[in-house]
Amino acid sequence: NLRKALSEEPLTTLDPSMLRSAFFICADDDTKDDDIGWSTRNWISEALSYMAMGNFPYPSSYILNGAGELPAFPVRVACDHLAHDMTDDNQMADWLEGLASFAGVYYNYTGTLDCNTLSAPVNKESQIVNTLWNYQYCSQIFQVLAQNQTEKDMLWDDPWDGDATAAHCLETYGFVPDRQHFPLAYGTPVDWAREASNIVWSQGEYDPWRGGGVVEDLNDSLRAVVIPEAAHHLDLFFSHEHDTDAVIEARKFEMGEVRKWVNEKRTTVTSKRQTITAETQ
Repeated sequence: NLRKALSEEPLTTLDPSMLRSAFFICADDDTKDDDIGWSTRNWISEALSYMAMGNFPYPSSYILNGAGELPAFPVRVACDHLAHDMTDDNQMADWLEGLASFAGVYYNYTGTLDCNTLSAPVNKESQIVNTLWNYQYCSQIFQVLAQNQTEKDMLWDDPWDGDATAAHCLETYGFVPDRQHFPLAYGTPVDWAREASNIVWSQGEYDPWRGGGVVEDLNDSLRAVVIPEAAHHLDLFFSHEHDTDAVIEARKFEMGEVRKWVNEKRTTVTSKRQTITAETQ
């Protein structure tokens, strides 16, 4: 159902009035009819992206920036609305209703939304965060953000155009991003393996950002943890009664590594002090 909506482009072939009705698009929404199919697809995809990042094992306000809560494992809740195959043409109404309900888990988290504005963020708090993130992206962490369609993927091809993105940054903020800032400031995996030590990289299995993270140990001092059934840095949250065994074990491993580093440093310092003391006697 999602593959049909996101990668096969049927939404762009439907009558705009049908889409406006099925997705409860507000009367004052200014999306043009020629664009509404693509805009609706992006709107659904954005809901999926944020729910995937916030796919935590308990209700959380993190992804909604404190202004509300998504349910536990929101992607599962959303997918319940698309649990049955609705891809036949004679099931169009059910399919559209399922897609609207899928996205509604994210956008209508309060359960009080009467209509949807396709260009609007989920809430004003998220709008502020998006503004700050966009500036930080252009100024500090300019990086490839793209998606590639595969046989196992339900998303569409959306290759990254660095020049176009840089031009957008210039137009919006008045400066051209420094494409070398991130590797120069933080290094690359090759640099880390050669010069860094005492790092644990953690990735959640469900986190869309996992694909750009370190998922394998680089050496005995540079460790990687992929946490099953975890989303965006769940291990850094406070403990919760509904934490999974996997995230509990990940935290134990991380703290064990930190204690090991501290003990190693303490041993080194003690040894140096003893050497200095012996030499001065």
